[in-house]
Amino acid sequence: MKKGLTRQQYLDLYHYMRLNRAVEDTMVKLFRQNKIVGGLYSSLGQEAISVGSAYALEKKDWLAPMIRNIGALLVKGVPPRDIFMQHMAKYDSPTKGKDGTSHFGDLDNLHIVSPISMLGDLIPVMAGVAIAGRYLGQKIVAMTWIGDGGSSTGVFHEGLNFAATQKAPFVLILENNLWAYSTPVRRQVPLENLADRAKAYGIHRRRQRRRGDVQDRQGSRRPRACR
Repeated sequence: MKKGLTRQQYLDLYHYMRLNRAVEDTMVKLFRQNKIVGGLYSSLGQEAISVGSAYALEKKDWLAPMIRNIGALLVKGVPPRDIFMQHMAKYDSPTKGKDGTSHFGDLDNLHIVSPISMLGDLIPVMAGVAIAGRYLGQKIVAMTWIGDGGSSTGVFHEGLNFAATQKAPFVLILENNLWAYSTPVRRQVPLENLADRAKAYGIHRRRQRRRGDVQDRQGSRRPRACR
């Protein structure tokens, strides 16, 4: 994708972010009505990350969202109705009511790999998808996401090392919302910039600082949207 965006692309991005917020607002209402099976994990304030990164992919590329990357599903073409039915475990949901939350994918048409509950496991999986595409002569990119807490798992490092040694066409988006459940980043990682973890594996990295960060009462930085 070119650096400069057209007016239509700006409108597309705005549309998907608004749609992301509307879908999640509806799911909050469903959850309060006890119609959601299991938990509900919101991406409030993080919509631009999922939407923007997924929008940069081509149709032939592959992605594997986590539970807070509903925006990426919408960009890829998943109808909001499927997301609602999935979270309510209905028979006409993508998994036929066998699972709630966002544990579903579409391998045949949309090139979406289902989320994996064990954080970090999608990294070696998607690195493998990227390598498989290269082996088949397909010029594709595979992408997934991870949170700040998930970046402390062993498979995060194993997966990055595997992707780096194999020079896989793989992209990892690390979403740092500064909290892993109730643990702030400063108590789990001795780094200010989590992208620096890629240095050990010789991986190109780029940090995107979010506007509007503020200090919380304990001294760690926290996005306004997460207050």
